[in-house]
Amino acid sequence: MKKRISLYLLFLLLPCKFCLAIDFTFSSDTAGWEGDFSDYPVGGESFYELAWGWENLPTKLTEPESLEKGLFLSGNNHSDDLFMFVRRKMENLKPDTEYLLNLSVLIESNIPTDTFGVGGSEGESVYLKIGASTEKPEKIAVHGFYQLSVDKGDQSEGGKNSLVVGTLAHEEVDPHHRLYLPKLYAPKNLFVVKSNSQGEIWIFLGTDSGYESRTKFYIAQVTLQIEPL
Repeated sequence: MKKRISLYLLFLLLPCKFCLAIDFTFSSDTAGWEGDFSDYPVGGESFYELAWGWENLPTKLTEPESLEKGLFLSGNNHSDDLFMFVRRKMENLKPDTEYLLNLSVLIESNIPTDTFGVGGSEGESVYLKIGASTEKPEKIAVHGFYQLSVDKGDQSEGGKNSLVVGTLAHEEVDPHHRLYLPKLYAPKNLFVVKSNSQGEIWIFLGTDSGYESRTKFYIAQVTLQIEPL
């Protein structure tokens, strides 16, 4: 029997008395992050053009620090509900302990605001979510369709394990000259998640899409703040 996940949201500012701040950048490798996908038919990887990896950022960033490499996620959303995400296991924590945590994310998007497309907007209908869980967030096959093993909610709604922090629409992107530009998501909402008996928790982030076509975005930096309760 799976251990019950203890996760809820607090609408507070992060009190960083005893917290650990970890800054993930990707100058030399994926920094322990791995990509995955859910909400698509089993065997549909090629048709959905699913890809993730590590490569040069389209736009080199110099402030607040130099960032040249990042992660990317890419897919063609034929199901009108594709979830593309990266995850990372956090280890060496206290076993069976509740932790307060916050994630901020710097991405690069080339999607302008007020676009229209099949199924919804190319930007405003592609929702960025951050999440945390006791168990590994991964796709599981249910009746020939991959679902996520933890509760991320659906499109514009968060779930027990996730929070919607914005969309891929970027107000500074020129619709006639679509360069990738940085966009920071720094929510003040906090998660509380309980570590497992090995002192591990999982963090994840990705897009839940209602836009029925191809999306590609980059992750330049992830900052985690975590504190035992």
